[in-house]
Amino acid sequence: MRLSDIDLRLLRVFKAVAEAGGFVKAQGQLGISQPAISAHIANLEQRLNVRLCNRGRQGFSLTKAGQDVLTETNRMLSHLDSYAARLNEIGGRATQFIRIGLVDCLVSDDANPVTRAIQETNAAFKQLRIQIGVYDFLDCLTELRAGRLDIVIVGATWLSEVPEDLVSAHLYAEKSALFCTPAHPCGLTNETSEQVKLLRESKISAHSFINNPIEKGLEIHLHEEDAEISQGNMESTTYLTLAGTHVGLIPLHYAQRWVSSGQLVPVAPDRYEVTSQIHAVRLQSGSPSDVELHFWNALQSSTPE
Repeated sequence: MRLSDIDLRLLRVFKAVAEAGGFVKAQGQLGISQPAISAHIANLEQRLNVRLCNRGRQGFSLTKAGQDVLTETNRMLSHLDSYAARLNEIGGRATQFIRIGLVDCLVSDDANPVTRAIQETNAAFKQLRIQIGVYDFLDCLTELRAGRLDIVIVGATWLSEVPEDLVSAHLYAEKSALFCTPAHPCGLTNETSEQVKLLRESKISAHSFINNPIEKGLEIHLHEEDAEISQGNMESTTYLTLAGTHVGLIPLHYAQRWVSSGQLVPVAPDRYEVTSQIHAVRLQSGSPSDVELHFWNALQSSTPE
């Protein structure tokens, strides 16, 4: 098979699960929910056409094929990370240069301190160069650990147990809720009990890196990269919701413009709400530059109380 970025992402998830000894144990390292991890492993098994691990009442264990895939994955990722480090050394580092990674759709949140932190850092360093990239959660951490990003802004599940190779600073909380179009069956009634009943018959879209399942009784359709309809980020979930085919789990700040225009309405808002904790993350190792430290501190001082 020819490896794509999707395959590399899935292999990194598999490596974390195998090394942690299970899906639940890998949540802290990956920062994504157990259902999302399970969906990623199932996707990788489908792409490789092998069963990688046993899971269930008997506990977690790698199959023989899974052990072989893990060995090759470790070898390949070690080479890739080594090559990336060498390329970074060849390119060198500008003294007033910072590389920032963010997950998508944070820009519309007034609580997001990134813009204010950029303003403060730019005022302090007159020759400042800034590189900003929008990635999914796992790619943010992958790029950070590979030395291609200096600081990332992500929604993380950890509050007390931060992966040992990372430094994390909590910035703010982001609330999400369920939305649909007024013409969707869930939008035709304001009765919560009726909406809850209709939800169980609806397609619900949530991007694959959501940290908190809403309710075990509701089936969240997580992103599968080879699915007919991709739901890999917040925008794709919003497209499906605006089209009326799905109920979408969308951040309140991001959904507000369509709510104000009447294109979207909340679904059982008193019952279903998800809170994601947004963190700034950098590597524990290394020597951060003055620019990185200034931006890191500005992020925290710019965060609203």
